[in-house]
Amino acid sequence: MPYRLVLSPRLAVPRWLTAATLIGGIVFGLICCAIFLIAFGVPASDLGNEFILYVFGNSAGLDQTLTRAISLTLVSMSVALCLRIRFWNIGVEGQLWMGALAATAVSIYQIGPWFLRMPLMIVAAMVGGALWCGLAAVAKVRLRADEVITTLLLNYVAYLLAQDLLYGHWRNAADQFPMTPVFPKYEQLPNFGTWHLHYGLFIALIVVVFCWWLCRYSRFGLLSKAVSENRTASRALGIPVARITLTTACLAGAVSGLAGFSIISGEEHKLTQFVGNDFIFPSIAIAYLGRANPIGVFIAALAVAGLYTAGDSLKAFYQLPDTVVVTMEAFLLMTVAACDVFVRYRISILRQRPKVATEGQKA
Repeated sequence: MPYRLVLSPRLAVPRWLTAATLIGGIVFGLICCAIFLIAFGVPASDLGNEFILYVFGNSAGLDQTLTRAISLTLVSMSVALCLRIRFWNIGVEGQLWMGALAATAVSIYQIGPWFLRMPLMIVAAMVGGALWCGLAAVAKVRLRADEVITTLLLNYVAYLLAQDLLYGHWRNAADQFPMTPVFPKYEQLPNFGTWHLHYGLFIALIVVVFCWWLCRYSRFGLLSKAVSENRTASRALGIPVARITLTTACLAGAVSGLAGFSIISGEEHKLTQFVGNDFIFPSIAIAYLGRANPIGVFIAALAVAGLYTAGDSLKAFYQLPDTVVVTMEAFLLMTVAACDVFVRYRISILRQRPKVATEGQKA
């Protein structure tokens, strides 16, 4: 070939390039999604209506999108915080379950006076999630256990514990269904008017702002960045790597626990069997799409929540399978990951010089 492709590692990456590749990857992913949906029989003229007008321009669609974005933001923020120190938190579902269980325990056993019940539920949810993620962090720091395995397996432990309680002592005695009785009004997050959207949105926004400040302006954020770059060098410099790992994991678990509280108090108004299902893959995808940046994670969570809302509409009107939304998520994740090549490497196309034959070769 007369030309060859050369990849040269970049020593410094300008911010505009990071943003441009992320936007380009998302746009290319959306184009792939559109082609995929058209192949499934969705008219091209309806794609704009389903993905833009209904999701963000219709009150019902916007309500559904923002409600979904609350829990997605919180679990994805949990993953993003851990990613910043290279701690792979695959256990957001387990931490969400433990937060929901701890908050429900405050309600069922009527801990504290009624006017303090909701703050106590919030604190209990954070403690439950923090302890569950902290368990995996202790195993990593003390026993050098792989956090991917420990956090993943703890999901099943939390889920089975919840099922045991729902089929046992916490089962609703009125109808014998595996769910708790409905929480009293003072334990439910208020809604915005007639919408399903609840005040958990404020909790999510507070978490986003706090995590943004923590990562960008605090000493803890600076030390976390050093730990992420090189753990061995950080230890040599006297940075408490173990303490930062434990603190970050507990903070991430607390955020996941808040997601559990927002679901049971703001959406379900009770603990059910399906509170913590289907959050692992979306949380990882959103954290990656948002580049583990709190503001980016929030924007990515809104986009993925809109994807789910549009997917529900497409399934209802065009009888598409349930895997459509997951496939579209995969398209977005793959295209953004592929565009990372442009961030990490400088791509040059060089023309190959023709080989000059030597006298021996001529002979």
